Amino acid sequence: MKRLSSIILVFVLLFNTMPSIGFAEKKDDLKTDMIYRVLVDRFFDGNPRNDKDTDPNDLNKSQGGDLEGITKKLDYLKDYGYTAISISPIFENDINSYDGFSVTNFKKIDQRFGTMKDLQKLIKEAHKRDLKIYLDFVVNNSSPNGEFAKNKDYANWFNSKDSTSFEQKWINGLPDFNQDNKEVQQYFIDLGKWWMNQADIDGYNLQEVNHVPTSFWESFNKEMKQQNPDFVLIADLSQQGNQDMKKYQNVGFDGITDLPLVNKLVNTFASQNQALKELYTYQNDMSNQLNSTSLVNYVDDEMTERFVSIALKRGEYPPSRLKLALVYLFSTPGTPLNYYGTEIALNGGKIPDNRKGMDFRSDEDFSNYIKNLTELRSTLPSLTKGDSKLLYDKKGMTLFKRTFKNETTIIAINNSSYDHKVHLDYDVVNKNKELRGLLNDDLVRPSKEGFDIVLKRESSNIYAVAPKSGLNIGVIIAIPSIFIGFIIFLWFASRRQRKMNDK
Repeated sequence: MKRLSSIILVFVLLFNTMPSIGFAEKKDDLKTDMIYRVLVDRFFDGNPRNDKDTDPNDLNKSQGGDLEGITKKLDYLKDYGYTAISISPIFENDINSYDGFSVTNFKKIDQRFGTMKDLQKLIKEAHKRDLKIYLDFVVNNSSPNGEFAKNKDYANWFNSKDSTSFEQKWINGLPDFNQDNKEVQQYFIDLGKWWMNQADIDGYNLQEVNHVPTSFWESFNKEMKQQNPDFVLIADLSQQGNQDMKKYQNVGFDGITDLPLVNKLVNTFASQNQALKELYTYQNDMSNQLNSTSLVNYVDDEMTERFVSIALKRGEYPPSRLKLALVYLFSTPGTPLNYYGTEIALNGGKIPDNRKGMDFRSDEDFSNYIKNLTELRSTLPSLTKGDSKLLYDKKGMTLFKRTFKNETTIIAINNSSYDHKVHLDYDVVNKNKELRGLLNDDLVRPSKEGFDIVLKRESSNIYAVAPKSGLNIGVIIAIPSIFIGFIIFLWFASRRQRKMNDK
């Protein structure tokens, strides 16, 4: 019911406060995406017949998730309001590898995940639902048992195992490709085009970008864009080494994962009474610097501890903490990404504990909260394209404003352990306006001196700045009309009864 109320309120605003609030433009822009991140092996087993060497009691072994399982859950993801699904590597891997990085054959799908037909079906069904599919693409390393690594004829395709250079270093004992070798460079460029031709993929999530020379990415990205100008290329940075995102802003990427932001988000929201100003300033500065390149923002993924686990360690109630983090994530510049299980507040420590199998028994209240957020973000352009300005930040209570054309929203987050009231003068919000709560029902009307926003502890709201509502003439006319009509009905009913009695 809360989600329905929010949706109705948004559309009432859209139709009755124009031009203050307008529809979001329909564009294939990464900045308007809301991504759901899937670790294929851990999401859903859609075809038990392709299970091989699975062990439900050992998270270091395969659990049976596959492409068919994702296809069967597309309606589930669509209902949450996500616009894109990011899928972990599906190339053929060593049997003892489930995460997709120990590649043995770059042109085959691992049989545990399915077949090319399964991938094609997944993408076809996703597109029917207006969902995009971003596929993880590995170019940095190979399994020691891979088609090239075990062939001495390709020895010069790999960097030395003893190399100390960050871009040439072997990660987790996996042979590292030498992208300075023209043959290697051309192979992966051709491979990128080959996969594009095999299935109608919408983009690549390019793995461990900072382990590969930027000269390679310039060539690769250019070739992919020539093949398909609308193809999305996301730079997924490794947690190791250089994470200077500005280094990759003119290399042809559409998006870059904001790793430094992850720790800032966790440190801010996994505990109470943390100020947001430092987090907010960093994010807006980076967003402005990178400009056309979208930052992909998240609170956890398969390489980090779950946000829920960290909040628990700090003695906090995870759902409350996670709700605040998600409001911030979905209302600030960049592209929000949720790791599978976020919608059920899945717990998990370090690898592999953070990669537990998905449990679809969700809490309705928490699920609806995420659905409300995706609905608001998809409806209000200010939340994806708007300028951002900090209005207030003190003792864990923060307000910031986002403006796009004639639409303005104010996001209020109380990250503290007690209730807060914030006063806004008329120079912030015009006295002929009012604030209409969209995430939680609330209407803030102007007083003699301005607006007073009151939030309970560990709560938040997204307010639309809308024209002041007055008396509804339609309702005023309708009420007496209904009353008069009811009187007439009673008169006719009484008259008919008298005639029947006379007979």
